[in-house]
Amino acid sequence: MQEKTPYVLAIGSFAVHGTASLKTFITILGEKILPVPSLLLNGLTNMVLVKKFEPPFRDLLQSSFELAVNRDLELILYIGYLGSGEQADIILDMIDAFRGNIKWIITDPVCGDHGRIYVSPGVIDRWPAIIRLSDMVFPNLTELRLLAGFDLTDDQSFSIYAEQFKKLYPLVKLVLTSAVNGEQTGIVSFDKEPFEYWHTLLPKSFGGTGDAFVALFILNHFYRGLTFNEALKLAADQTYRIIENSLKRHSNDLMLEIIEQPI
Repeated sequence: MQEKTPYVLAIGSFAVHGTASLKTFITILGEKILPVPSLLLNGLTNMVLVKKFEPPFRDLLQSSFELAVNRDLELILYIGYLGSGEQADIILDMIDAFRGNIKWIITDPVCGDHGRIYVSPGVIDRWPAIIRLSDMVFPNLTELRLLAGFDLTDDQSFSIYAEQFKKLYPLVKLVLTSAVNGEQTGIVSFDKEPFEYWHTLLPKSFGGTGDAFVALFILNHFYRGLTFNEALKLAADQTYRIIENSLKRHSNDLMLEIIEQPI
């Protein structure tokens, strides 16, 4: 019997202007994605004149799961940006109701970045319940620090935060997506087979690079058959090239058109 090809039911924000979150996932995963927006925006939050719009989240998410059951789909549930703690509770309800169709849960526990928080305390308070149900979690350094129970201003090695995180969530595969070591930036996986991979820091960062990295990892691991660490390495290389290309093109937005080129 042929194994089913899973679909990625992806929860996150969707912005009309800019390249991040669900727009990035749709570009990279194409027909494999079932996008469910947690928030609609006319642009990324670092843009002027940004307006936010609330979608009918519970009804849309529940009916999307029901249709997946009706179509007999196997799902990878990706959980990204959440607009409220209530949305986290809705997701927990849906996981309980539709666990039979969910094969993997991948979480990017969006809280903030570069030492700044940009979600409500209610969202941060509910991430632990979702993380406990997750197979893989992809925080940046700010998020790892917070979710490991440290203050936002704490300034210890990322390995200290990772060690505490693993004590809190011992069954979860942890991948830090924004480690820094001098003039290098990298990814670090704290699994049974620890893995780290580094690149030289580039002069500018772009919003949406973490989204691109996770989407590319999903593509490489679940659809192209690479091992966990191989998929991480290739996704890191691809993301780095995307940033380089965006810089060369003097773009204000992340440019994803080179993702299919071999590394």
